Amino acid sequence: MKEKIVYNIKDRVVRIAQEKGINMLEFFNELGLSYGNFKGVQKQSALSSDALAMILSVHKDISPAWLLVGEGEMFRDAVHTEERNETYLNAELEGVSNAVIHSMQRVISSQEVTIKSQEKTIAALEKHLTLLEREITLLRKD
Repeated sequence: MKEKIVYNIKDRVVRIAQEKGINMLEFFNELGLSYGNFKGVQKQSALSSDALAMILSVHKDISPAWLLVGEGEMFRDAVHTEERNETYLNAELEGVSNAVIHSMQRVISSQEVTIKSQEKTIAALEKHLTLLEREITLLRKD
């Protein structure tokens, strides 16, 4: 099946990250490129041959023909489709897991604050109880 043609090389570069489930900032940092050059007005500017060479050397599974002129399949080998899907799902699960972990850490922090507050309240109540017990003892002696 032929890939949908994306006319701008920079659009195709962004599509690589999307298809592989890689965070955009990480993807461009790995290539030594700025994500800002791939969006907005900057997206229309040319991409250097050095940048293209870097992309193809780091992402060896990408078809040079697809990257340069938008022809054919994005990936050199259609067998990689299943691997890409698994990588994408793993990246999504990792993102969800990280979000859940972060949320749980906030809950734990909140509960720790509550526990400390309750410990102080218990200590104050125990002190007050001790004082009341002394008063009762004194009143019974009289």
